[in-house]
Amino acid sequence: MANYYSLLGVDKNSTADEIKKAYRKLAHEHHPDKNHGDKASEAKFKEINAAYEVLGNTQKRAQYDQFGTSGGSPFGGSAGGNGGGFQDFGQGNFNFGNMDFGGVEEMFETFFGGNPFGGGAGGQSTNRSRKKGVDLEVELNVTLQEAAKGVSKVFKHKHKVNCSACKGKGYEVGSSRKQCPTCHGRKTVYQRVQTIFGTVQQEIVCPTCTGNGEIFDKMCQVCHGKGFEEAVEEINLDIPVGISSGQRLKVPNKGEAGYQGSDPGDLYVLINVKEDKKLKREGMDIYSSVDINYIDLLLGTNAKIETVWGVVEIKIPALTDPSKELRLRDHGMPKLSNPNVKGDHHLKIKIQMPTSLSKTQKELLETVRQENK
Repeated sequence: MANYYSLLGVDKNSTADEIKKAYRKLAHEHHPDKNHGDKASEAKFKEINAAYEVLGNTQKRAQYDQFGTSGGSPFGGSAGGNGGGFQDFGQGNFNFGNMDFGGVEEMFETFFGGNPFGGGAGGQSTNRSRKKGVDLEVELNVTLQEAAKGVSKVFKHKHKVNCSACKGKGYEVGSSRKQCPTCHGRKTVYQRVQTIFGTVQQEIVCPTCTGNGEIFDKMCQVCHGKGFEEAVEEINLDIPVGISSGQRLKVPNKGEAGYQGSDPGDLYVLINVKEDKKLKREGMDIYSSVDINYIDLLLGTNAKIETVWGVVEIKIPALTDPSKELRLRDHGMPKLSNPNVKGDHHLKIKIQMPTSLSKTQKELLETVRQENK
């Protein structure tokens, strides 16, 4: 059995979000709708679904980490203990060390990744043409200043849209229906699957008519009956003020087109707020530092400070204690749900010392030192 972490292209220390992101990328790349008739992609799609079924579940992942990569058994047990690697079944649930299954149907769903043609196991026949298109996710970078003020972003997005030739129907004008020659109108067919229990006969949705029971005699020559084609579209997205990294924005109906004219999926935009070289964000508060000449620190001065709202000028009082932070109220990040509420900007003072002193400066400082004794 392939290593699940390797299948998803992540390591054992990856976070749940990193695993989820890797899975979505691979699932989109190898989805049967995107690779029609490609058996290698179909097999890969099943493998990554099985991998995410385990690594996407906290309990199953913990069991997999503990048993899945050790011993000689493909199911994590030791060869010779407990039936040659099998653990106790226990109340109808199958537990093979690195995976838990609630029953036979759930086991098949995990092993074979579900039915890529839209049907369920055990005789369930779902009409693929009524299934919504696949949801997509893209990542979008914004600056800290853009996150504070809000911004409109325009980006190019490649996805499947309804075929321009057949308007998503999948067949040409004047085409007539006829009974599917593969399933003879039953909508499902049987296939034999080799499992750990031997050969099992499994009912799946017919791959020829995709569960309709009928086909058209004149399929669209552009999309070959799928009803969609790839296009590049410009997406204009308003980024709300106060947004943080990891938050997602939904763009309805901009995912993949549905099969043969069904509803499209949605596009989810994962926001990444880029780190700023001078400003550090912690929740709604901003932290930065400013260099102040030691003479200005003693006598007081004005200083220009860069904030997420732009440059502001503040007064540094005379004899300011450099160990204490200065606070600029309401100059931090706005609250996402209420932009009128803002955090603060915390300012740390760094004393800027001279690299050398003139004779006059030394004499003056010596006078000051004597006066302070």
